[in-house]
Amino acid sequence: MKVVIANFSAPLRKTLDFRAAWARHVVPPPQPRLSLLEQPFGWGFHVLGIGVHMLDRGMASEAEFWDFAEERTSTRLSNGMLRVTFFNPDDVRCYLERYGYPDLFVNYGPEGLPILEMLEGRAFRVHVPCLRPQEDQRNHGAECYLVDEEEFLDERSMLYVPMVNTRAIHPVPRDKRRDFVYLASVYWGKRHDLLLDAVRGTSLTGHLHPVADPSQLDLRDTNVTTTAWDEVDVLELLTSSRIAVYPGDGTSNPAAMWECVAAGLPIVVNREIAGGRYVVVPGVTGELAAPDRFREVMERVLTNRASYRPREHLQREWDPIALIEDYLAFFARMGWSRPSCS
Repeated sequence: MKVVIANFSAPLRKTLDFRAAWARHVVPPPQPRLSLLEQPFGWGFHVLGIGVHMLDRGMASEAEFWDFAEERTSTRLSNGMLRVTFFNPDDVRCYLERYGYPDLFVNYGPEGLPILEMLEGRAFRVHVPCLRPQEDQRNHGAECYLVDEEEFLDERSMLYVPMVNTRAIHPVPRDKRRDFVYLASVYWGKRHDLLLDAVRGTSLTGHLHPVADPSQLDLRDTNVTTTAWDEVDVLELLTSSRIAVYPGDGTSNPAAMWECVAAGLPIVVNREIAGGRYVVVPGVTGELAAPDRFREVMERVLTNRASYRPREHLQREWDPIALIEDYLAFFARMGWSRPSCS
C-alpha cells in the first residue's frame, strides 16, 4: 500500500527533461524513524499525520509527501516519509511513469486539483479543500472530502479537524507573561490589523508570531511584541500566555488554533473566519467574537479563563489517533480498500 499526502504550493513554469531526470533518480533508503507521537513540535503534523500513522500501523509500505518548490528534491523525513518536491504537474506525471500510482492520495488545498484530475481512476483520492476560492465552492475532483464548514457537508464528506500532537503540545505550569498570543504569518486574511485596532490604547499585552517585518504592522499605542521565525520557542510562547486569539477571516481552519487549545489556552476566534469555527465550543474551549466586539470578548475570556477546559475537551473529542482512525474508516465507507495492519 502506497499513500501520498500532498500540500502543493503554486507550480513553477520551468522546463526540464523530467523523464530523463527521474530515470536517473535513486530513492533514498529507509532509515530509523520516529512514530507519530514521537515527533517534535513543528510544521506539518496535521498534514502528514495520516501517512505517518499508516506507517506506524503497518498499513502502508510506502508513504510520501509531495509539494512544488524551487528545487527538485527527494529526502527522508524523520517520520519515515519520503518528501518529494516537483516543479509542476508535468514533473509529477513523469515521476508517476517511473514509480507508479499511489493507492491512497490525500490532497490539501486548491493547487493540487490538477494532480487529483491526473489520478482519476488510478488512485483513491481524498480532497481537503482548505480555503476555497470564491468562484469554486463545491466539492469536486475526488472520491471523498474533508471539509472545514458544515455548509460544505454532503454524502461524501465529513468535517475536518487538524490533528495535534498532544504529547508535544501540552500545558506547562509557569508564570503568565502576557494576556494573549496570536500565531499567524502576516498577510491579508490573517487580520492582524483587526486585532491591533481592538487592543490599541488599552493595557492588554500580547505577542504576534511569526512576523518577518514588524514595520508592516501598526503597533503604535499597543503593548504588543513580535518575533520572527526561529527567534522564540513557540511552546514557551503558548504556555506563558493567558489566552489565544484568531482574528483572521480570509483563512480556513488553521492548525495553530487547535494547537493553542491543546496547550490549554481558551481561544477567541473571529466568527467570520472562513472555516473551522467549530474549534470553539462556547464556555469550554473559547468564544466566537464579532469583529467589532473582539476586545470585549477577549476581556471577558481573560476574566473567566479559569472556567474553560480547552485541553480536556480536545483530548476527549479530538484525540489525534482517534481522528485519523475516523478518517480512515470514512475513506473505507466511501470505497477505499483499507489494508489490514501488520
